[in-house]
Order: sequence, then C-alpha cells, then structure tokens
Amino acid sequence: MTTQTQDITLVTRADDLGYTHTGNVAILQSMREGIIRCASVLAISPWFEEAVKMAKQNPHLCFGAHLGIVGEWQGYRWRPVLPYSEVRSLVDEDGFLWQSPIEFWAHNPDMGELEREFTAQIELHLKKGLQLSYIDTHYVLPQHEKYRPIVDRLGKKYNLPVSGLLGEHMLDDFGIYTVPPEEKEKVLDQVLRDLKPGFHLLIAHPGLTSIENEALMHSEPTHIQYMGTGRLRAAETLAYTSPRIQNLVKELGIKLASYSDLRQN
Repeated sequence: MTTQTQDITLVTRADDLGYTHTGNVAILQSMREGIIRCASVLAISPWFEEAVKMAKQNPHLCFGAHLGIVGEWQGYRWRPVLPYSEVRSLVDEDGFLWQSPIEFWAHNPDMGELEREFTAQIELHLKKGLQLSYIDTHYVLPQHEKYRPIVDRLGKKYNLPVSGLLGEHMLDDFGIYTVPPEEKEKVLDQVLRDLKPGFHLLIAHPGLTSIENEALMHSEPTHIQYMGTGRLRAAETLAYTSPRIQNLVKELGIKLASYSDLRQN
C-alpha cells in the first residue's frame, strides 16, 4: 500500500455510521454526492442494522469496522456487542459503556476483554455480510500505546489495514465542536488549500439537522456542542457535498482515495 510522494493523496473517512438514522442518511449522501470515500460502521451504535443494510446496498463504496468502546452521548447509552457480564471492566454497573476515554481508562480496563470485544464487533460485521476494507477505532486513536498492539493483531488476523496506522498525516477535523456552521465550508476550503504533497487522512462526521441529532449532547465538557450537534454536522454534510469544494479538489489536483483503492494498488 503505497502512494506517490509528489502527489496529494487524501483519504476521506466518515465516522460513526450507525449513530442515528439521519446520520446514516447524511454519511451516504456525502459518499454518493460529495468527497467522502470511506465510512466506518459502528457495531455498538443503535442504528447499526440500518447502517449495514445501507452499506450492502452500495457494494461499490468503501466501508470499515469502527471499533468502539466508548458511548459518549448523554442519555443515549450504548452497550458492548458481547454480553456485558463477559466484559465487566469495560462497562458500568448497568452494563453501559463508559462515556469518555478519561472514564474508560480510570476504570483500569482489561485489555484481554477489550480484544475479545473488538473481535466480536468485527465478527458481527462479517456475520451481517458486510464487506470490510479496513478497521479503525472510535474516539480513542489506534496509536494509543495500549490500543495499538490489539488493533495491529486484529488487522493481521483479518487481513485488513488499520486506518491511521498506514503513514497518513491526520488532518485537523476543521472544528467539529468549535467552528460555527456558517464557517464550515470556508474552513474546509483552507484545509484543502494547505495540503502538501503526501498521504493525508480527513476524518468527517456528517449529519443532518433533525430532532434526533439536535438532542445529542456530548458527555465530555470540552466537547459539548452548544451550537447543536445536528446543525454542526449538517454543515459538514453541506461542505462535503458542495460543488465548490468538489471543484477545488479537482483544481488543486488532490487525489481522493479510499482504503479499497489503496488495497488494489
């Protein structure tokens, strides 16, 4: 898996496919009509079944397993794929996943349980018939010293690349929590103009303005989206599907890529 260093190659990855119905709709829209080339499916999320159905209806698109062990939303709790009695260090007393990386690490999670849970999540994707092109991790970066050995082993076991561990330069998320909706496209424009030759990764969080997305409130104070999760993520969707942004990508000679593309090269 190599890229030409004189080129600007950009993998565009939408995370959290499955987090809400309107989130699913927006992610597929961003792939079909915009610059997003990959989407990561989250097995622990409530709309996972719909996400898998959408992915299977679009076999020409690139999908990965978004391995998750944190459920970050207030009042919208997520559980592990395995029975929570088998992964007691990963959940609270009621069997719900911890709501932030800080909370997760504070409870001294058992890495053996984590690997079994991540394996179960990948196996659930495969059981549902989803064609996986890569794996990545939700909220906690795969580079984390305790995560990396696990995701490396799973990548080798399933013969899947691990997004973020392939030498990509990870771009700033252009202010998912802080940039006002009306500024999203402008900031994305500048992110693209600033790209240098090399291999880059843009992580996206598309959504739509909806009752369910507006109800999402982050559990970690520094990430609480006071401007509304729905409005912020809808603005991302508009930016990724903007004809002006798509023309800019062409003008700058940016090569949009998916992990499916890179595996075939």
